[in-house]
Amino acid sequence: MKTLSSKKGRKSIVLLSCLFACILFLVSCSKDDPGPSKTQLLTGKWNLEEINGVNLISGVQVEITFDADGDYEEEINDNGDLERYTGEWEWNSDQDEITIDYDQNFSDWELDVEELTATELELDDGSDTYLFSKD
Repeated sequence: MKTLSSKKGRKSIVLLSCLFACILFLVSCSKDDPGPSKTQLLTGKWNLEEINGVNLISGVQVEITFDADGDYEEEINDNGDLERYTGEWEWNSDQDEITIDYDQNFSDWELDVEELTATELELDDGSDTYLFSKD
C-alpha cells in the first residue's frame, strides 16, 4: 500500500536531483576565453607583402619586429643591400594606432592599425597602406 509520505519523498528526491544537476551544469560552465591581447597579437616578426595593394618588387624583403617590451626593429633587404633601423613603439590609448620612435633621428611614424590578427597586420600612415604577414 502506497502512502502519501512515500510519494512526497520521491518527489523530493527527484526535485533535489534536478536541482543538483542544474547547479552542476552552471558551475561547470566557464567564462569565454578573451583570447590574446592586441600586444600579444602584434608581438613578433612581420613580413611586408604589399604596399597599396601592390606586391613588393622581386628581391626586396622588409621585416619588422615588435617586441612586447616596446622595442622595434626594421630590416630592409634590397637585393643584398641591408638596412636596419631600430626604435621604440607604443600604442595610443585606444590601441588602434601605433607610434614608432626611431633611434636614427627620423620623425616619429604614426600608423593606424586597420587589421590585426594572428597572421595579418594592415597599417596605414595616411598616405600608404602596408600589408604584413606573420609566419
